Amino acid sequence: MRWRRPTGGGSLLALSAAAGSSFILAVLGAAAADVAVGAEQQHQQQQQQQQQQQQQQQQQQQQQQQQQQQQQQQQQQQQQRDFATDMAFSTCDESMQPDLGWLQQYVEVGFFTDFRRLAWKYYARNETSYAFLWLNSIAYANLDFVKEACPEAARLVLLLRAEERLPAREAEAPLLEYAALAGQADLASRDRALSWPLHVGLERLQLMAKEMSVPEEFSVEVVMPYCDEPLEGLLSKATGYDADWLVSRVPFRHAKLTLYRLVSCWPKDAAGLSFAKSFTGEEALALLRADAATVARQFGSLEVVPVDASPRAWEAARYLLHLSSRYESLADFTIFLHPDVFEHVNPRTLRNVLQAIRFGTLRHSGDRQSRWYEHLSLSHHYLSRPSRARAPSENCTGAELGFRDLWLQLVSSGGFSEEKATSASTSTATSSSTKTGPEELGDFGFYCCSQFMVHRDLVQRQPREWYQAVADGVAWEHCATSYMELLWHGIFHKGELHEKKRQERSELPLFLKVDNFLEGTSDGLV
Repeated sequence: MRWRRPTGGGSLLALSAAAGSSFILAVLGAAAADVAVGAEQQHQQQQQQQQQQQQQQQQQQQQQQQQQQQQQQQQQQQQQRDFATDMAFSTCDESMQPDLGWLQQYVEVGFFTDFRRLAWKYYARNETSYAFLWLNSIAYANLDFVKEACPEAARLVLLLRAEERLPAREAEAPLLEYAALAGQADLASRDRALSWPLHVGLERLQLMAKEMSVPEEFSVEVVMPYCDEPLEGLLSKATGYDADWLVSRVPFRHAKLTLYRLVSCWPKDAAGLSFAKSFTGEEALALLRADAATVARQFGSLEVVPVDASPRAWEAARYLLHLSSRYESLADFTIFLHPDVFEHVNPRTLRNVLQAIRFGTLRHSGDRQSRWYEHLSLSHHYLSRPSRARAPSENCTGAELGFRDLWLQLVSSGGFSEEKATSASTSTATSSSTKTGPEELGDFGFYCCSQFMVHRDLVQRQPREWYQAVADGVAWEHCATSYMELLWHGIFHKGELHEKKRQERSELPLFLKVDNFLEGTSDGLV
């Protein structure tokens, strides 16, 4: 609204305004005083009300805590029930053959009875035993049969599948199938479903989806020691499966590829180049063989770094060179791989990890209280009690450094004490042990072959000077590099050499444990 200007009486209006201003100020002052008194009284009343509300809230919180404790106790009691005696399960298990063949070793009571019991344990403690993984895998592979024999088990399988694929944004299909099955359930099936952990699985999925609703953005760099390999294996679809998500290529578009290439491996026509700098973009692509360049174009960017070192140094020296020279500019996640990566890394494992990073879901896919994502071994070949830790192989008997010597050299310059490293380095040594003999250091397990992912924060918990000192202070010939394969886990885990299998780690997301869970395991090999 626009006020109209009064006409005439301008002088009178001005005088009235001047005379009245003091009155107005006085009135405003009195009003302000009244407001102040009223505000004080109101403030006191508000304080009393707030105190009463706080008391009520505390009482409500105490009641809620008591209710939660009661619910947890009831849930624990329900989870601890002996489901083997439930007659609903005999119906499901009667549809199975009495002899399950090789699978029988993983079944105690019955296929579906055990699957249900182990699923409750999984949701309660994130425990993924081999029995649980096998039963889940077999049930999913035979889902049509399971739908007929035990619809509740089929719904559970689909929930687990959805949880596995959620970090890669591929949970829609199993959830739609779950909803269709639930809609077809009759009253008897709904009653039986109450004894299965279906509601727990749904709640977990809802929580995960909520946490993943806001994606996180991470930078990724793939680092390789390189000579003149074709790299064509990175484009392989040979995973042994037909489903689209299994045969699709590993996504590299959001990652940078950095090749640390030995000077002795450069083509003859590159003799005039200056090896004092690295090469990027088209210039770097032109220096690679045609098949390797084709693979490199799948990445977001390429850098080729000349390295003047002996080919006998293998990968350890170049890994350490990267960590020391790029210390301040490391990507959020650095993935160290060999050019023949899929000799020891399953394509699906690498694909799943890169997909979760790409969609910004990786950190929220596992235990929220753990920093499990900071270091991940990517190999699918696990070695226990490696013989090279106890005695050198035939071609390393004359090497400058033995396994124990290298480990102690790393310990002495690292951020953990020798006693800590010694007591934590084996699965059997006692906490009071101070001996670092090869017979003790050899009793541990690890994922072989130096192919892993590490987060920048974990790398930077050691000073740059440590990586530089190790890179320059060790003669990185073949034997020292082969010993280093056993030690990367210890470096990033405060001296603890023993590395648990992924299936044994409750903090890891399901997709890292359920897919390719039957890994190659060697005991006592080099």
